[in-house]
Amino acid sequence: MPDTPHLLARPWAYSAFPVAVRARRALSPHFLRLTFGGETLRHFAPWGADQRIKLVLPLPGGGLADFGLLAEPTPHPSDWYARWKALPVDERNVLRTYTPAAIRPEAGEIDVDFYLHSPEGPASRWARTAEIGETLVITGPDARNGWTGYGIHWQPPALGTFLLVADETAIPAVRNIAAALPGSRSSRSAMPPTTSPCRRWATRSTCASSAAARQRRPSARGARRRSITPGWPGSRVW
Repeated sequence: MPDTPHLLARPWAYSAFPVAVRARRALSPHFLRLTFGGETLRHFAPWGADQRIKLVLPLPGGGLADFGLLAEPTPHPSDWYARWKALPVDERNVLRTYTPAAIRPEAGEIDVDFYLHSPEGPASRWARTAEIGETLVITGPDARNGWTGYGIHWQPPALGTFLLVADETAIPAVRNIAAALPGSRSSRSAMPPTTSPCRRWATRSTCASSAAARQRRPSARGARRRSITPGWPGSRVW
């Protein structure tokens, strides 16, 4: 978050975007893509391959609690997040962090891919039953502020070969990063075996992909990295 919000055109690098579900698409048995639409998304900034956004899920009965998020312009989190935290837990909207699968400001649309956990978490439970027209709020970068870099971690050096290690929830970021790499660079991705039906759409032709079982021991993780990147001097892991 910028330390000098007064330099922004709005109080915060992010704005709140009211949206509605426009389309549903099953990508695999475990992945569901929801397309959200809204007129204000024309101001959504499509800058980062791994751009972090926040989904403000509807309350169980629908709607948004009153914590000031939809004030115009969107308040700084020191205001709205503090008010959200002050609410009783059962009266708060659930907040979850995602990376967009695609952003189309000209169409006022954004795609979000949901991994359908088992047991289900709040977001995957909501996504599984969300109907066309159902509404929620997304917070994300506002193009009216200009470039801020807030919520973006992928800033690769000019040269190098990249190993992208991801769990199921990071597949949209891996796909976006692989698509953004110039043809002169190479990358390889390692994802859990449960993503195998999706690796064909998670990577591009110049990005090799393999399944990688989860390992909790540091020594096992190091061995796995060496097995994925043999002969890759100077490789970078993300």
